[in-house]
Amino acid sequence: MPVFILSRLFQFFAIIVVCAGLAAPALAQSEGGDGASENPQQALSQLIEVLRDEGARDALIAELEAGLEGSAQETEADTPGDASDELRSIGGQISDVTRSAVESTMASLSQLWRQLAATPEVFSALSLSELNALWAILANVAVLVVLTYGGLVLMRRLVRIPRERLRALFNSGGWIAKPVALVLEFVLDVLAAVIPYAVGYGIAAALLGEAGVIRLEHALYLNAFLMVEIVVAIIRTVVSPNLPEQRLVHLSDGEARSVMGWSRFIVSLFVFGQMMVLPLLTASVSFAAGRAISVVLLLLTLVAMAVAVLVARRPVKHKLMGMIESKEARRGLALPIRNWHIFALLYLAVLAVIALTRTSVQFQAYVWDNVQVVIAIMIGVVILNLIKRSARNGFNLPEGLRKRSPELQRQLHRIVPAVLKVVRFIVIGAIVIFCLHKLGFFNFVDFIEGEFGARVAGSAVTILVILGVAILAWVGLNTWMDSQVNPELAPGATARKRTLFALMRNALTIALIVITLMFVLSEIGINIAPLLASAGVLGLAIGFGAQKLVQDIITGIFIQLEGAIDVGDVVAVGGISGVVERLTIRSVSLRDVEGSYHIIPFSSVDTVTNFMRGFSFAVIDMGVGYRENVEDARQAMLDAFEELRADPEYKNAIIDDFEWMGVNAFGASEVVLRARIKTLPGKQWGVKRAYNGIVKRIFDARDIEIPFPHQTLYFGVGKDGKAPPMHMVREDEPSDGATDEAAAGGAPAKTLEAKPRRRRRKGDVAGKDMPDVDEGPEDET
Repeated sequence: MPVFILSRLFQFFAIIVVCAGLAAPALAQSEGGDGASENPQQALSQLIEVLRDEGARDALIAELEAGLEGSAQETEADTPGDASDELRSIGGQISDVTRSAVESTMASLSQLWRQLAATPEVFSALSLSELNALWAILANVAVLVVLTYGGLVLMRRLVRIPRERLRALFNSGGWIAKPVALVLEFVLDVLAAVIPYAVGYGIAAALLGEAGVIRLEHALYLNAFLMVEIVVAIIRTVVSPNLPEQRLVHLSDGEARSVMGWSRFIVSLFVFGQMMVLPLLTASVSFAAGRAISVVLLLLTLVAMAVAVLVARRPVKHKLMGMIESKEARRGLALPIRNWHIFALLYLAVLAVIALTRTSVQFQAYVWDNVQVVIAIMIGVVILNLIKRSARNGFNLPEGLRKRSPELQRQLHRIVPAVLKVVRFIVIGAIVIFCLHKLGFFNFVDFIEGEFGARVAGSAVTILVILGVAILAWVGLNTWMDSQVNPELAPGATARKRTLFALMRNALTIALIVITLMFVLSEIGINIAPLLASAGVLGLAIGFGAQKLVQDIITGIFIQLEGAIDVGDVVAVGGISGVVERLTIRSVSLRDVEGSYHIIPFSSVDTVTNFMRGFSFAVIDMGVGYRENVEDARQAMLDAFEELRADPEYKNAIIDDFEWMGVNAFGASEVVLRARIKTLPGKQWGVKRAYNGIVKRIFDARDIEIPFPHQTLYFGVGKDGKAPPMHMVREDEPSDGATDEAAAGGAPAKTLEAKPRRRRRKGDVAGKDMPDVDEGPEDET
């Protein structure tokens, strides 16, 4: 591993030279942007220090000469030519553009080479005496370092109890309590650093310096200490190395601890170097010494970042590949993702070139822009992770609102993922625009101030407002409708009311979508008048061409107005019986007794049979034998009804007395007795099954026959009242000629015995051969 890292570091320093040209545009931009923002007095003091130093003075003269040459070239390029230049061909214009681009690039590279050649002069001011002065200054700060970091450790122990309570709030709290707990925990981390910072200021003013006066090195150290701890607290809140459930980014425990350690080291090296060591050497020794030590510390910081990139090469590659779900996208991005560390090293090489060729102020300005880019990317990653986590866990309404509007919860589970995808796209777009703006590739401010940009931004904001209002209106309508049909909030809501509100919800949802779409298209700039005209023509065509659909809708409207079907009813429609689960303007959906789901369009409905209106009857057709007394059977049926009505499970379902209707029919083997039991709608089937069970038990106890189908053979009788003999013919009976021949020979006729027909034996279910029940013995010969 160390050999690998050293080889990569050698490549990193080699890349610095290769990427020198890449740094030229950024350097020019940072040069132009920082000149107007510097303090005039500070600029003059820096100029005086540069003029005192011989090497720096020579470098300044070289830069001024290069700038003079560049301005002369620009003046020549801006000089108007002949009128024939306006008539140049496209090829000539392209050649001019490419030539000017190449010339400007070569000039930038030449200037950059001169600056790199003057780099050794930067370190010439850093001698042993300057380093001894630095160590002497740092020795004065050692006591304050021990006090502040000792106080930091003590404060973290003191805030451990409130931090554990905040963690418990985060684990048990809702979607509002979790971010509140995170913010409060971050405040505790900052407070643990602010108190040692304040105590250190007091000790520095009272004990370590003159009375009431704070020495420069103490003030610089304390400010750098506080800045480091605030940045580290932000990183700790994001990666949460000790608590995976609070982690805002997708990292393992080991990865989170590694990120935390590298971040603290790199931030401390950069902040203490630029906010403490650089000002101390500049004020105490010389500007050149401060510049030299600043470059050294910046290069050390970049080397540490390069080592961190190499260490994280494989984990980051696996993380990036795991974030891509599509196989095609994974194949297309495999090469850049596999070599992401090369791009990172190129970027660090550019920073190294800037550190060597520019002042610390210019470098800090450039780094600050890049830090803003990194912060924006971190915030975007956190937001995207929260969006992904919300999409995975679902959006749950508060308990009270969920009970008040259960349908709204189901609708949100379908809509929220789509909304989160739109939000994710907006977040990614905002991050990309911000990064391009900060890196100088795209000026978003100028774009917004322009006419086209202002129109685009205004339309985007208006569309977002329209969509937000539409979503809020949809949520409000659903909540109100659910409150009107919820059994807990509206006990008197009938099935008809629930059905009408369900249809109203569908109609209002469609109307809201159409109106919102019209406003959005109008805001984009599309003229919706032709669309409305086209919609009218399309509606007319649908009316003629889709008559079945129109018939479905018209029949459905009248069925709903008449209240023939409600959701939850048991109906028979189109020859299919079942429970109504869903009812729209054009169809009804039934679930039959076997669980099959049927969708029946209203155009195929001729008759609707509803078993759930007002009351129902359990019709009892009970068959008894012809020999039974009807009164005995009637009394048994009445006793069975009284027993059923005494049952607590069924007594509330029976709403009237037993209705005896008498003998209803004479069957083949039974007399059919009919009775009815009046029940609540939908309860007749359960009541009938329970009553049949009781009747069967009572009939068996009283020996009342419940006949089964059977037949009696009757051969009739003669006039004398006697039944004639049954004439039987055997298949093996001899013919009449054979009988007569036997009689003529004088021999007695032989009686022929019937031979039983042999049948094949059939195997039973166990595979064993068993004889048939009518199979006789075999013949004896």
